[in-house]
Amino acid sequence: MRNKHFYISIITRLAIIIILVMAGTYVFLVHHSYILSFIIFLFLIIAVVNLIKYFNNINRWISFFLLGIENEDTTLKVPQKTGNKAIDEVFKGMERLNELFKQAKIDISTQEQYFRMVINQSATGLFSVNENGRVININPAAEKLTKLNDYHHVNSLSNIDKSLPEFIMKQANRQKPDSAIFENKYGQKILFKLSEIRTKKEVIRLIAVSDITKELDNGEVDAWIKLARTLSHEIMNNIAPITTLSQVISKYYTQNNKVINADDIDKKTITNTVKGLKVIEERSLGLMNFVNNYRKFTKLPVPEMASTNISSLIENNLLAAETFPGFNSIQLIIHIPHNCLIMTDENLLSQVITNLLKNAYEALIQSETEKPVLQIHLREIGDQIRIEFRNNGPLIPAEIREQIFIPFYTTKEDGSGIGLSLSKQIMLSLGGDIVLKSRDTGPVVFELILNS
Repeated sequence: MRNKHFYISIITRLAIIIILVMAGTYVFLVHHSYILSFIIFLFLIIAVVNLIKYFNNINRWISFFLLGIENEDTTLKVPQKTGNKAIDEVFKGMERLNELFKQAKIDISTQEQYFRMVINQSATGLFSVNENGRVININPAAEKLTKLNDYHHVNSLSNIDKSLPEFIMKQANRQKPDSAIFENKYGQKILFKLSEIRTKKEVIRLIAVSDITKELDNGEVDAWIKLARTLSHEIMNNIAPITTLSQVISKYYTQNNKVINADDIDKKTITNTVKGLKVIEERSLGLMNFVNNYRKFTKLPVPEMASTNISSLIENNLLAAETFPGFNSIQLIIHIPHNCLIMTDENLLSQVITNLLKNAYEALIQSETEKPVLQIHLREIGDQIRIEFRNNGPLIPAEIREQIFIPFYTTKEDGSGIGLSLSKQIMLSLGGDIVLKSRDTGPVVFELILNS
């Protein structure tokens, strides 16, 4: 038994005290010997003081030991021999515990150095700030991108963008990382990604920083290449028939590079000419519509932000959608809370909602979906409002999902390819986004994301 000496020592002292109490009581009450009773009482006091001193010796060292642990000080030297085996065993236990804490401290320090080396070698910039905006830790990559150092304040980041300090320090319930892109004076596009660590004392904000200029530039080039291909495809589809028909009609009225006589023109030639001119007119009008759509896409008006009741806006757009032929045959499932207010541009957002309703309507009606259903869900999540448009129409193939937001890309015979790309541009200008959430199974889901 590891602590048997301690137990024996305690029991012995308690037994002596009990015996002295009983002896003193007996002598005092039975024999009425006051002197002997007094002597026994003195021995009783000595025994009690000895017991208290015994515990105090242990408690004092335990207090020192615990205070050292609290202050992360493991240098306390516990007495090896006191002459009391019971106390020596307690001190040996404290010494073993102290060694364990000392080893744990060394392990933690080693791990901390390891992780600090990994963080310092990371190509991604990392730094953390406290609730007062002071930089607590920062690695070299973040120092290079932000020009911050330890104990700097995030207000120094205003040299990158005036709104950056507010973005980092804004109070928000960040259930997931918040991110934004800012451009510095050197033209670098820097991504700041935020997360929070809550301790008992304070909230620490952890910021990951990375230069994504090259990635964005490559993405922009790819987008322009796709746009150029789409533009050239659309323009050629209209110009080729115009050019061909112009050449054919020209041959009707020339021979050997000379204009033929009016008497040589027959009714068939006139009929073919009229048909050809009609096609040229249709193709020209199509090309003009295409150019007008392009102008509409490139000249989006500046949003006029105002308090808007999203609930009423959706209901009004649904009333307008009832004018679509056959729209009443679609089962509507609406989950919209009353009076959901947000700062946005009502007219621009209405265009997006109308386009999504029209796309869902066309997908359900043209595909002759059995029991067509359109669901609209409006939810408030933290500082965001999300509006889902679900329909049980035909799934969008994977190869098309990657293209649907490209300007002028369309799979419809009479489509302009401007609706979803324009909706994307509008949502981005409103500080939100539009995403396609559907995959290879389940309903077709488009989601509007608005930041309050």
